[in-house]
Amino acid sequence: MGDDGAGVHLVHQLAVKLKRTDVSVIDAGTVPDLFALVDEGVRKLIFVDAVRAGEPPGSVYRLKLDDIESQKELPFSLHDLTLIDNLKLMGVLDRKPESVVIIGIEPAMTEFGTGLSPEVKRALPQAIALVIEEIEEFSKLSTEVR
Repeated sequence: MGDDGAGVHLVHQLAVKLKRTDVSVIDAGTVPDLFALVDEGVRKLIFVDAVRAGEPPGSVYRLKLDDIESQKELPFSLHDLTLIDNLKLMGVLDRKPESVVIIGIEPAMTEFGTGLSPEVKRALPQAIALVIEEIEEFSKLSTEVR
C-alpha cells in the first residue's frame, strides 16, 4: 500500500547497514505476532512503520509506548491483535521488553502499489539513523548498568 511499506524498506536497508550480532532485524509484516518473533530475552524492541499524525509527508517520529494510548480492549479473537494489543498481552504474561520505541514516517500515499513516495524515500536515512541511535544508546546504557 505505497508508503505503508516504509517499514519494510527501512528494515531491508538497515539489515545491510547494521553490523551487529546482538541485534535482530525482522520484517514483521502487517500485524506482528510478537510471541512468534520475539524471544523472551529481548530487552528492547524498535518498530518502524508508517504513522499518520497529521504532519507533512516524510516527517519522522520517535514515539515511546507510553506516548500511544489504545482505547480498545483486547479483541475477542487472538487473530485480531494489533501491535499495542500484542505488547499489552506480553506485559500481562511478563514477557514485555523493558524498552519499546516506535519510529514512524508520515506517509504521502497509501494506495495500492509497492513503491514509496519521494517524501518517504528522502525520510528513510533519517529514520535509519534514529533506529541506529536507539540501538547504540540502549547498548551504552546496558553496559553502564552492568
